[in-house]
Amino acid sequence: MRIGFLSPLVIALLAGLSLQAQASGDDSCYPDWRVSRDSLEGCSNLPFLSPGNDSRVNLRLLLADKQVAALTPNALGETDLEQGFGPVPFPVYRLTPATDASVEKTDAAPTPSTLAQLLAPLGIPRENDKAAGDAFLTGEGSRCRSNDDSSATAFIGQVIKADLPEAERRLLVTGRLHLLGACTWEGASLGDPDQIQSASGRELRTYLQAAGDFYSGRFGDAQRGFVAATAGSLPWVKETALYMIARTELNQAQENAFDEYGMPQLQRVDKSVLADADTSFNLYLSTYPQGEYAVSAQGLLRRVHWLAGDTDKLANDLAAQLTQFNAEHSNVSLDDLVQETDNKLLSAINTPGANPFTLALNDLMWMRAGNPPKLTREALAEQKPVFAQEPALYDYVQAAFALYVEHQPDTTLKLLPQDVPARLDYLAFSQQTLRGLALESKGDWKSAEALWLKLMPLAKQPLQRDQLELALAMNYERSGQVAKVFAADSPISAKQVRYILLRNVAGQALLRQQITQASDPTERDTAQFVLLYKDLMRGQYATFAEDFKQLPASVPEGKLSPSLGYVYADGRSLQMFQWNGDKAESGYACPSVAQIASTLQADPKNPKGLNCLGEFILRNNLDGMPLDQARSAGSLGSTDSLFKGETFSRLDGYRQVIANPKAAHNDKAYALFRAINCYARAGYNNCGGVDVDKSVRKGWFRQLKTGFADTEWAESLKYYW
Repeated sequence: MRIGFLSPLVIALLAGLSLQAQASGDDSCYPDWRVSRDSLEGCSNLPFLSPGNDSRVNLRLLLADKQVAALTPNALGETDLEQGFGPVPFPVYRLTPATDASVEKTDAAPTPSTLAQLLAPLGIPRENDKAAGDAFLTGEGSRCRSNDDSSATAFIGQVIKADLPEAERRLLVTGRLHLLGACTWEGASLGDPDQIQSASGRELRTYLQAAGDFYSGRFGDAQRGFVAATAGSLPWVKETALYMIARTELNQAQENAFDEYGMPQLQRVDKSVLADADTSFNLYLSTYPQGEYAVSAQGLLRRVHWLAGDTDKLANDLAAQLTQFNAEHSNVSLDDLVQETDNKLLSAINTPGANPFTLALNDLMWMRAGNPPKLTREALAEQKPVFAQEPALYDYVQAAFALYVEHQPDTTLKLLPQDVPARLDYLAFSQQTLRGLALESKGDWKSAEALWLKLMPLAKQPLQRDQLELALAMNYERSGQVAKVFAADSPISAKQVRYILLRNVAGQALLRQQITQASDPTERDTAQFVLLYKDLMRGQYATFAEDFKQLPASVPEGKLSPSLGYVYADGRSLQMFQWNGDKAESGYACPSVAQIASTLQADPKNPKGLNCLGEFILRNNLDGMPLDQARSAGSLGSTDSLFKGETFSRLDGYRQVIANPKAAHNDKAYALFRAINCYARAGYNNCGGVDVDKSVRKGWFRQLKTGFADTEWAESLKYYW
């Protein structure tokens, strides 16, 4: 039996909080490709204990080491790939078991319930198909949640077993069925108490009346009834009533502790009654250590400790439940326990609990940059007794603090094992990861590279190898050795990692190499696309002409969306470079891409060439192209590109034509028309390049309307935004 408290609104709020670190406002997740992170990014977790991980991920890593639950990330789905994910970094939901959609649905008749089987011989029909306790959303709280088939079955089973006159039995069964259909009950269906005369019948009636009072919120009456029921002789009634005394006190203590939206207001808890509930649950557990409700009572004690603000007891409760989790002896799933730990202990408190397991998780959270300082070196030293049984975990927390908070990599290295173990569980893997990050923080790229390579054959746990490939690729990039990622003997096979470096960092020589050497067809096409695109957009027109010769006459239609950095878009294919400008929609005729490049090679300021390069960008929706966007500092692919030259922008091209006194009448008119339209419709530049003031656009508009009034573009333009 569980007592919840969350309203539907609160459930929605908590669901939002669980995605607090998403990278955009559209409730989607996008990866941030880096290994070292000191700020929360819930969409970009890694399989080592990190301040940047969602605390639930760090918790699952520790649980995997305790052999409670292996880390079993869900396979990458189509949506993950569309968002640009690889195996790592990963969003939190990848560690949540997916719903099993493989169970085949059939039209077979449902299996009769235990309750129905009990009622059939009595000939008593069930009044309602659904119990009142089943009407709540998952996670929504009510004292009435346990008013369900299982609790009704337990009571009716005892009624059938008891030595009762048939009339009393039917009266009690009918009364429990009435209660099953509603959360408020007056007990009128039991009729006159004198109708039940047997000793067993009276005990069962007393219990049933108390249960009705409990579900109806009459806690004082319920308490008196359950106390009376414990004095009887029926074993089930005595045990269940003792348990229900504690539940009643808990509900009474928290009766005013939640606001109209179901949000907890712990200062409004009745601490005196809560203390009684604590005593009563412990009394039940000492009386019935293996009792029917022992698991539930242990779970509700967690709630008592949470409502009481007893961080130490709550931490120990949760740690014990998590590290000794057994699905057969738990009334909640492991996923529910992980979420409860996050909500009630990790995300919601400012003081640590006296348990090494949960304290380590809190410490990592408190190391995050931008948080109010909750953790100091002195405070960390005071935690040593708590970690007495987990010295390696304590050393790790200290090492992480030295690196992420104090920025002292030498101190970090002194606190970590210097030898690589034969087996890498997640704590050992975290220790070695922190070693590598500390070495890189010192600029010792060679030693870090050697460590990453040494760890690779030992990385057997899920996601470890994927993280090492990312770490090694970042090492090569930052040490000026990006070509090593693509060497024939490179251990880095992660597709997204290779794509990111090709599109953001690779120079012409490396791109040409991969066009001929890459074993992955998408990587070959990506390298060729990036080479042609950057040749053209960075003014390498002669080089473009040579590289263009390698483009097959018949180019496949396959889109290169994720490999080019597009998210939720259809991407582009190599066919784009076979664009023929004669079919332009604007009325401004342009030649092919190859001819545009040839024109600009001969004269980089050619008005027709500049306008048509802009037309190529416009018609192929290349404004804001991912290949032109800078990567977030510190992430994979954020170092300076080896591909030289400044990126062309349509607006700058149009401005060159506008300023050219030798530009032909139509060329200048079209450049004016397009430059003004760069600011349609919201007044923001969507063509790249240097912004211009509204007064400049007004001048262009006047110039177009007067000096070029005879053109179709002057006639069609209405605004200058």
